[in-house]
Amino acid sequence: MLYLLLALNIILMSVGQIFFKKSSIFIEDHTYLNIVQKYFYNHWFLSGVFVFGIATFVWVKVLSLTKLSTIYPIQSICYVIVAVLAFFVFGEKITFINSLGILIIILGVLLISQGK
Repeated sequence: MLYLLLALNIILMSVGQIFFKKSSIFIEDHTYLNIVQKYFYNHWFLSGVFVFGIATFVWVKVLSLTKLSTIYPIQSICYVIVAVLAFFVFGEKITFINSLGILIIILGVLLISQGK
């Protein structure tokens, strides 16, 4: 159950980041709106807040099941997922340095998850 909840949290956090990026594009495209309208008429922003809210509840449950010092570094897999999603959704490039960083994150997660 722990790993299922952790996976759910990671997915929600990653999707939330994509929503927030989409939200920033909405804000840039709607310069005629005032600051309040830029957020409250922005379905990407509202979706991101909602998804992050759900992720927070899941995260608190995850924290009740294991040690923070073990599980928090594993959550860094969000960085990997967001980079891949940004490639597909926004056409962002994944450079050699990005790939190297992603590999290091994955290796770190594997090491931490084995060190029980």
